[in-house]
Amino acid sequence: MKFFALLNEQQQGPFDEETVQKMISGGEIKRDTLVCSEDGDVGWTPAKELFFQDSLPESFTPAPSIDEMLAEQSDDGSRLEIRLNSGAELRIKAVELYDEIAMAKVNSKRAEAMKMFKGVSTGIGPWGSIEWVLAASVVIGAVESVLSAGASSTGAGLLGEAMRAERQLRKEGIFFPVNKVQYIEDPTPGFWRAHAVKAKTAKTATAFVHNGDEFISVMTDDNSACSIRWSAVERYFYSKPIT
Repeated sequence: MKFFALLNEQQQGPFDEETVQKMISGGEIKRDTLVCSEDGDVGWTPAKELFFQDSLPESFTPAPSIDEMLAEQSDDGSRLEIRLNSGAELRIKAVELYDEIAMAKVNSKRAEAMKMFKGVSTGIGPWGSIEWVLAASVVIGAVESVLSAGASSTGAGLLGEAMRAERQLRKEGIFFPVNKVQYIEDPTPGFWRAHAVKAKTAKTATAFVHNGDEFISVMTDDNSACSIRWSAVERYFYSKPIT
């Protein structure tokens, strides 16, 4: 559904619900801003009755967004010190993690697609792996000769959606300072976890986790971003500053 909004005494829009939420986050649409649906089913109504029903009182100061939180964080000197099989040594100050809920949705689409390929060997590897991307591409183009037209079309479509969703998810990864990552002392990325609110209107924090890929994106002391094949790490040490 799309909505018009009365802004600066002028009707503007229509805007889809995602855009309205962004405008609320940016302060363009306020609680008392009048909005109405494009189809006329919802007359001019204060935005608070449609989009702020689950929000906290106006006196509540919202938690900072991800960008605000990371911008305000000072570097406390905590580092991951690793050595690779090649002998190269790195001091890592931040690691990239991904929205846990968004990642679960990608996995769900993939699992649903796999049901369509029951009994067919796809060769698709773990989520996030190179094998997953390559094999999924092959399956999308080749299953028609193996499955019924309906199953292959639906399954291939779901795989395509999963791949697009994964690409989008990777674009939205967040670099968290290592001192803000839970269980960072453990060299198993699957245990790592961080939390941050994604928008000022959010009441709860979103969990961010490792995506299961064999490569991990990190930021080093000189602010360079790079990806490390985790199986190539032979030494791992988490150092904290002495206080």
